[in-house]
Amino acid sequence: MRVQLWLAVVAAGLLAGCSGDSAKKENIEPPTPLVDFQATVAVDRLWSSSIGDGAGVTGASLVPAVAGGRVYFASSDGRLAAHDAASGRRLWSVETELAFGGGPGADAAMVVAGTLDGLVIAFDAQAGGELWRERVSSEVITAPVVVGELIVVTSNDGRTRALRSKDGGQVWAIDRGVPMLSLRGNATPLVADNLVVVGAANGTVSGIALGDGKSLWEQRIGIGEGRTDLERMIDVDGRLAALDGDLYVVGYESGAQALTLEGGRTLWQREMSSVAGLVAAKDGVYVVAADGTIWAIDRRTGGALWKNEALLHRMLSAPVLMGDYVVVGDLEGKLHWLKRENGEIGARSELGGAGFGDGLVVDDDVLYAQNRDGSVGAFRLGQ
Repeated sequence: MRVQLWLAVVAAGLLAGCSGDSAKKENIEPPTPLVDFQATVAVDRLWSSSIGDGAGVTGASLVPAVAGGRVYFASSDGRLAAHDAASGRRLWSVETELAFGGGPGADAAMVVAGTLDGLVIAFDAQAGGELWRERVSSEVITAPVVVGELIVVTSNDGRTRALRSKDGGQVWAIDRGVPMLSLRGNATPLVADNLVVVGAANGTVSGIALGDGKSLWEQRIGIGEGRTDLERMIDVDGRLAALDGDLYVVGYESGAQALTLEGGRTLWQREMSSVAGLVAAKDGVYVVAADGTIWAIDRRTGGALWKNEALLHRMLSAPVLMGDYVVVGDLEGKLHWLKRENGEIGARSELGGAGFGDGLVVDDDVLYAQNRDGSVGAFRLGQ
């Protein structure tokens, strides 16, 4: 029977696991108090609403999905809703008896979400009617990826499979397994150049052919060190990023690495621990570390460009890029815009009163956010 660990404050949500003295110290550190600052950019809240029950402490990864001028949200109490992305007007909403745990994912035709009892369900994007449902081998707590005629989904038992968009039938499946001791959660599969990149709870990253599921390469990101299983625990659960033929990945106690998408060859690596993940752009790779330090890393060498420690132990979300800023959310519903050039905080806003996990998405210069209390909203940078 696999044991999954939960880190820190239950009310704060999702972080899971602990390792060694450093993690034990992180578990008892209070969130760093926020300090006043001089804002250098305005942030406009375009609209806000509520979707229902958020992820809370279920470990679910409920994230906005943007497609075709609409933004879709799912709730842990079974609601799926479509909003006009510009105005926030609710276009349709369906209420089910399902406990959504992963997603949704979407394209212009369909919206797909996973549930805590192991279902993957597709809905019509225009009206919300159910198209099909398929049972998988375990709960789904990460967003399905809709890509053309396939839907790629990872379940919490370490299996990743491709389903047909038209009927949910399985095309292929791979099993990367899960150690006895791991974080609760999965990295959302990354699809790039007809390759599916899968981060695993055993500290590996794999390249899988999108069309037929053939394993093309596998690379170990870290090697656990210590005398006990707890001390040796590593996991790749956070956001991955691909850019210009390179892959960037970071895991819990596994370090950060850059690899080639073709072949998985290591370009650089550095010591780092993260449960949230990273985001990449031509000017750098931006990483949220497990302790709340935000790093900017040179994407060619892995060298540090800057770090910001103003948000230590605030249970930060996965980072996203918005114009000249990197954006993170914290455990109290605060959103922070940091300048990409030097890491200084340039703006702050808020949405609800809970953390965000993986719930930030930027599309067409608008930030769409969903936090763990079910609050949803959209933000744009002012002049």
